[in-house]
Amino acid sequence: MTIRRWPLIGAGLLTCASASGLLGACASDDSDPLGEPEPGQVTAPVQDAAAGDAEPEPCTSGECLFFPEECSSDTLCPTGPFDLVNPAAGMDWRTRIQIVRGRSANDVWLAGTVGTIARFDGASWTKSETGSEEALSFLWLTATSEIAFGSPNRIYARGLDFDAGGAGASAGGWSLLPRAMRPSGFGSQVTAAWAPSGSEQLWLAMENTLWRARVGAASNVEFAAGIPTSVCTTLGCRRMRSIHGASAKTVWAVGESGVAVRIDDADGATPRATAFNTATWTGFSGVWAASDTNVWAVGGLGTIRHYTGDPVRWDAVLDVPTSENLNAVWGTSPSDIWAVGNAGVVLHYDGTSWSRIKIAGLGTRRPDLYTVWSPAAGQVWIGGLGVVLALGGNP
Repeated sequence: MTIRRWPLIGAGLLTCASASGLLGACASDDSDPLGEPEPGQVTAPVQDAAAGDAEPEPCTSGECLFFPEECSSDTLCPTGPFDLVNPAAGMDWRTRIQIVRGRSANDVWLAGTVGTIARFDGASWTKSETGSEEALSFLWLTATSEIAFGSPNRIYARGLDFDAGGAGASAGGWSLLPRAMRPSGFGSQVTAAWAPSGSEQLWLAMENTLWRARVGAASNVEFAAGIPTSVCTTLGCRRMRSIHGASAKTVWAVGESGVAVRIDDADGATPRATAFNTATWTGFSGVWAASDTNVWAVGGLGTIRHYTGDPVRWDAVLDVPTSENLNAVWGTSPSDIWAVGNAGVVLHYDGTSWSRIKIAGLGTRRPDLYTVWSPAAGQVWIGGLGVVLALGGNP
């Protein structure tokens, strides 16, 4: 892996306690560098009954090397709730899988557009009916319940004991939570969310700041301040696109204009935020932390940055084998990390370098990929537009 230790943009470090002259290095703007649709706003169009009838054209580009016809143990292959041949059978190919998360290899969940939720139990996928057609972008898996949402105003849960106001649960056991009291300045759009596996506390990013949520005594979701809006304005942490931490105590958030913020004492009463120099204005859309001092961020145009404990900055990775937008990153160890992106791009890091991974069985399809989750080395789930992938097709 080739990295470059970039000089600082400006003078150095931003923290909650100091609004220094580096605002220009970390501040965001009103554009979305990645060009992604807003979370919770995407719906699938009406199915075209003849969508699968056209004869596929032969592939003549060098990209064909990464899309072989036959599945093997070392290639990613379609699996899950989508029919591999007929887009009119199973889940509609135009359903966008927004997120895949799990508690273990035998308890994996996915969520996406038109109210889509499904679960893998170690043997097969089963669709879970939500009774809604809202796009679901985030999954919060506590020890005993599942919570899914795209908007903070419409949160669906199963396994929580709460008064649904007379409304019955869906066929899948999902109920709409009563609308909780929103703190002043909370906002209306969630752009990122993350909770440690099994935790009843969640970090989430709104348009202008970072908040926390928890499952309250009445089994409802309650919101509380995370990082004040005034601090986020200084640090540039608005419209963050991804949140992750190696523990509940230290959490990273990344987003537009190359912003990366570390939250210390994230599980305490007064979390503190620090902005770091990533030497890029390209927006980030994914972050994953192997440890507090080993963190990866991915974003537009094949951008990858690596944090290794420097007090001020991240390192630039120069030998990334794609220029496609990268949308998500996840790993199981410092030598087993996955990144996924547009046009069917999947990358893997083995502790030394990033390499391109082949996807078999897609024909001429090159779907954008939005989410990745891995429970252990050799097992990975990837979701995108009309597809779920796993190594060998058999996780």
